[in-house]
Amino acid sequence: MEFIDLQSVNRGLAVPLPKCDVCIVGSGPAGSTIAQELSNTGLRVIILESGGFERHPSMDALNEVENVGRPRAPDQWSVRNRIVGGSSHTWGGRCATFDEIDFERRSWVSQSGWPIEFGELVPYFDRSAKHLGLAIGSGFTDESFWEFAGKKPPANEVDPALLLPFFWQFSRDRAEAYPFEYMRFGRHLTQNLGSNVTLLTGATASRVLVDANQWAQCIEFITLDGCRHMLDAQTIVLCAGGIENARLLLNSASGDRGGLGNGYDQVGRYLMDHLRGPVGSFDLAGSKSLQRRFGRYNVSGHLFRAGLRLSPEIQRQEGLLNSAVWLGETLAPDDPWEALRRFAGRNPDLPRDTVNLIKNAPLLFRGLNDYFGARNGFPRKLQELTLECICEQMPDPDSRVTLSEQRDHLGMRLPRVDWHSHPDESRTMWRTAEFVSDEFARLGLPTPRLAEWVRDRAPIPSSFVDVAHPTGTTRMSTTPTKGVVDRNCEVHGVAGVYVAGSSVFPTAGHCNPTQMIVAMAIRLADHIKAVTRTAATSTVAAHAG
Repeated sequence: MEFIDLQSVNRGLAVPLPKCDVCIVGSGPAGSTIAQELSNTGLRVIILESGGFERHPSMDALNEVENVGRPRAPDQWSVRNRIVGGSSHTWGGRCATFDEIDFERRSWVSQSGWPIEFGELVPYFDRSAKHLGLAIGSGFTDESFWEFAGKKPPANEVDPALLLPFFWQFSRDRAEAYPFEYMRFGRHLTQNLGSNVTLLTGATASRVLVDANQWAQCIEFITLDGCRHMLDAQTIVLCAGGIENARLLLNSASGDRGGLGNGYDQVGRYLMDHLRGPVGSFDLAGSKSLQRRFGRYNVSGHLFRAGLRLSPEIQRQEGLLNSAVWLGETLAPDDPWEALRRFAGRNPDLPRDTVNLIKNAPLLFRGLNDYFGARNGFPRKLQELTLECICEQMPDPDSRVTLSEQRDHLGMRLPRVDWHSHPDESRTMWRTAEFVSDEFARLGLPTPRLAEWVRDRAPIPSSFVDVAHPTGTTRMSTTPTKGVVDRNCEVHGVAGVYVAGSSVFPTAGHCNPTQMIVAMAIRLADHIKAVTRTAATSTVAAHAG
C-alpha cells in the first residue's frame, strides 16, 4: 500500500497523481471496508481522507455546521471525526443487525420500505464480523442468542406481543492490549490494504465532476494550503458520512443543476438520527438481579448486552416506530475497572488508582468470577442506573441538509442542518417505557420510576441530541423521484458515482448503524468488482471482434 500525506507537501507544489479505477472518499468504517474488499484486485484504488493519522484542529474546523433545527451535539468531534478511520475513533462499539420490519413498507411510517430485503443482507452481515471484530455476524440479536451463548433463557420472559429480547454485540480489536477496545478502523488500515491501494491524507473532497454523458469523470479535492487538485476516476464512492455525502453532491452543481443526482430535489432530504436518552431510573439497592439479567454477557471473550425491543405486532397495532431499551449505567468516580483500564494502557494515576483497586478488591474478584465463571460481563460500580431508550425517526423530507451561505476556511459552503423530531417519536418512547414498567412489575423485577416527561406525555427533551447516526440524506429508492441512489447505491442517472454509509438508508430503525454500514459496504464492493469484470470482458470481446 502506498501512503501520501498531502499535509506535508510544500505550498503550491503540484502533486502528480495517476488515474485510478476507484476513488473512495473517506476512510471511516464504510470507506475502509470497501478499500479492504478491493485490495489485491486488478483495480487501482485511491482513498481520499480529509484528515491525517492524528487529530488536527484545522481539520476539526471543517466539520462546522450551521444548525437551524433541533439542538445538536455542540462538540462535533463527539459525532464526526476527520481523521484516518473516521468516526470509529469516537464510536461506542455497539453492533447489531436491523430488524426485518425495518425493511418493510409500513402504512403508518411515511416513505418507509427499502428496495432490498433483510434476507439479501444476511451473507454480508456474516462477512462484516471480520471487519468489526465480532464473534458472529448474524443470528445473535433475538432469543437465538441463548443457544449461541450456551446459556439457558430466563424462565419468565416478557410478553412477546409487546416486547422481544434484543442483544447488541460489542466490537473488539484483538490486536490491542486492552481486551475490550473497539475496532478503530484507522489503526491497522495500512497493514490491511493491498499494493493496489493508495491512501492520500490531507485531501478534502470538494466536488464530483461527470462528463456530458453523466459518467463519473474526476473528483476535485483541496489541500490545507488552499490548492485545488483533480483526480481522474472511473468509479467514485462517497463514504464521508450522512452530512458530508449530501454536502458533496449539493456542491457538485453545474449549469442550472442544484447538485449532482438532485434533479428531483432529493439530495439532503430525510435527515434522521436517533433520539436516545433516559425514560426512567431505578434504585441501585436491590437491582443486582435486574443488572444480571439485562447486563453484559461474555461469549468467547466477546461482550454482548441484553435489552428489549418493541414487537412488530405492537408496532402495527398502535402505529409505533421501532425502538429498544437497555440499562444505562453511570459509573461511580471510583469504579475500579476504569483504574484497571488505565493500568492496561500504561497511563495510571498511581496513588489514586492503586488505592481504588485495593478498596474495591471484592468487586474485582466478583468480576473475574462473573467473567470467567458465569461468563457475564464485569460488574461495574455505579452511581446511577437508568432505563435508556433509542427510537427510530419518522422519515421527513423537510428534515434536511442544504448549503449555507457561510463558508469554511477552505472556501466550501457549510452544511445547513435543519433536523426535525416528531410527535410519533415521543409517543413511541412513552409507550415503550410504559410497556417495560408494566412487564417488569408482572415479572416481579424492579420497576423504573418513569421520567417526568414520559409521565406527562410531553415532547422529547431538547437534551436528547444527535448521537453520531446521521441517516437518510442520500436515501436508496427505486425511482429518482423518491431518493438519490438505486438498490446498488449508484446515484440515479449518474454512472459510476456511488454512495456508501447510513446516508443511503431509507429508514433508521432503532439500531446503531455501524454493522449495517459495513455490511452494505461489502455488498457495494462486490457490485463494483462485478461491474468492473463485466466491463473488462466486454472490452476484450470488442477488441477480439
